[in-house]
Amino acid sequence: MDARKVCPQCGEEYDSSVAFCAKDGTGLVSPAAQADLVGHVIGGRYRVVSHLGEGGMGTVYLAEHVRMKRKSAIKIMRPALVGDAEALQRFTREAENASKISHPNVASIFDFGETDEGMVYLAMEFVDGEALAATLKREVALHPVVAADIIGQAADALQAAHDLGILHRDFKPDNLMLTKRSDGTFVVKLVDFGIARMMEKGAQQVTRTGFAVGTPEFMSPEQLSGDVLDSRSDQYSLALVAFIALTGHDAFTNSSSKESLIARLTSRPRRLDEVRSDLEWPNSLQDVFDKALAPDPVDRFASVSDFGVTLGNAVMEMTPSQTAEIYRHALGNRMLSVASRTPSDITGVRTPSSSEATAKAKKAKKEPKRRNDPVAVRRRQSVVPYIVLFGIATWGTWWYGSKQESGLARQAADKIGIYAGAARDMVNGYIERAPDKAPEVVLPVEPTPAPVAKKPSARKRSADTTTKAKADSTASAAAAAPETTKVKADSLR
Repeated sequence: MDARKVCPQCGEEYDSSVAFCAKDGTGLVSPAAQADLVGHVIGGRYRVVSHLGEGGMGTVYLAEHVRMKRKSAIKIMRPALVGDAEALQRFTREAENASKISHPNVASIFDFGETDEGMVYLAMEFVDGEALAATLKREVALHPVVAADIIGQAADALQAAHDLGILHRDFKPDNLMLTKRSDGTFVVKLVDFGIARMMEKGAQQVTRTGFAVGTPEFMSPEQLSGDVLDSRSDQYSLALVAFIALTGHDAFTNSSSKESLIARLTSRPRRLDEVRSDLEWPNSLQDVFDKALAPDPVDRFASVSDFGVTLGNAVMEMTPSQTAEIYRHALGNRMLSVASRTPSDITGVRTPSSSEATAKAKKAKKEPKRRNDPVAVRRRQSVVPYIVLFGIATWGTWWYGSKQESGLARQAADKIGIYAGAARDMVNGYIERAPDKAPEVVLPVEPTPAPVAKKPSARKRSADTTTKAKADSTASAAAAAPETTKVKADSLR
């Protein structure tokens, strides 16, 4: 069987008669036979445990540090590429760029070097999971809330790279590793900065001017045409991945065809309700994709972080489901946990869900349920009928028991009356102590005519006259009494 060639950029294999890769135009190489490295110690520090997979630039193994017992993913550069100055420079640049980024959603770089045997290796963080490409191949599409969380974390990872002036240039589902936490939520790790470059004008460029590198299915229009790139090119690639994660379809028909590549340069993406009609997509979500996938970079979001946050807010407007509520609850607990462990004086700390998660989590402590959350609104609406029924049942019990002379119903009515009175007194006391007491409203009272006095009858007038005469005689006698007493005293003397 003829020896096969491999693309050092994407890893695609071809017959020996093919000279260039059909996807990205990279020259093909013939990989030399590489001995099985399982059980060997690389660089005197990493013992190879198992084979993980093949990449465009080399082979990836699972290794363990001989002293710290920490697991790592070791990428060994293909022997056929070690002598290629351009390939070696790209391999070195991956180590340099990725090691500059310190972010929970970017796979960390532990070590980089060359053995005495001429073996070039790169030791990085081992992610015990699978690539997003494998998840989409199995699930076709993800739940909108889950997809928004994954894309949000990926946006944070890209934003961290952009803040350092680094462009990824090859964002695709294969370079997004997923692993699950104990609460069921995903952790995203961005890998493979092999063709990443600095955005500064004076930065060294390995790629020739006017030559496009990357995966065509996820390249921006300006990347396809070989123009100058900025952070909005990675945003376009992320939006293409987000569209597939939500719908299971490409944003443009037959994304690998020539017609699709032309349409990507001139037209807008397909509508969500056209590719997946089983869900009710909010208009705001369609607007997000129309903006992020605009042919002109000027019409896109200012940053990839803005795209991730806006996408998450638009997904929140969708009709909630039980799966969405459970996942959102787990995300809320995760954000609260991260916020509680994050010092308030440290700036630039990003949480796994979004760049603004810490601030949202601190706000959630004061207001656990946001008013614009449809899940919380529905829960409040479902509780109101029960409160009304409880009030009616309580009033009915009191009314029936108050009509009874004795028995349990009477005792229940008395208890209800006591509690109602206590509640009324408490409310009245609160109203009296309130600083801003509402002014009393005085309703206008219609004037009532003065009562007409009736004339007393003749019998009543005579009786009143007799009573008045007796009262006058009594008063006269009382006034004369002291004079009589004084005369008697003088006579005795």
